[in-house]
Amino acid sequence: RAQRLIAVGSLANRIFYGFVVGQMTEAAIIGVLCYLGMTVMRLPYALLISAIISLGSFIPILGAYLGGALGAFILLMIHPIYSLWFLIFLILLQQFEGNVIYPRVVGSSIGLPGIWVLLAILVCGNLFGIPGILIGVPACSVLYALLRQETELKLKEKRISEQEVMGPPPIDLPKVSTRGGRAAPGTAQRPGQEKKP
Repeated sequence: RAQRLIAVGSLANRIFYGFVVGQMTEAAIIGVLCYLGMTVMRLPYALLISAIISLGSFIPILGAYLGGALGAFILLMIHPIYSLWFLIFLILLQQFEGNVIYPRVVGSSIGLPGIWVLLAILVCGNLFGIPGILIGVPACSVLYALLRQETELKLKEKRISEQEVMGPPPIDLPKVSTRGGRAAPGTAQRPGQEKKP
């Protein structure tokens, strides 16, 4: 029992460490993308605003709004049209970050599929708010890893392979005869029934 607790603690430590590393990687990516986009659009203070957006991505939910509001305010002091273009660009960037970058980067760093990352954020965020978003993803990853290990252990004890669990393929592949010819799909040649020339 003590060994089991140590193993679970080691797994949780590895996953939470991967989550922090994934968050930092995601913040760096969003900062670089924001800088490149603002440079292409020739908006002023691209480096400063990109650093604000990158730091704000560490704060769940509110970080994107705070960073966007601060960046839009800085550009508003220069020219209102700059602020408008920046907000449009930031909305598109946040959509791309939330649906593509975050699930892939953070999910791969903690071993959790992207769809489960989004589900953990939605469910835990609705139930527990900001603390749920912070803890929900790594906590679900720990549960996912423990469930997977337990399932694999049970299958090994019962000597059941993964192919048997998944079942036969849905498509009936054509079988190849011993003479190198291709038989009709779903049919196999019996011995002694070779095709005569």
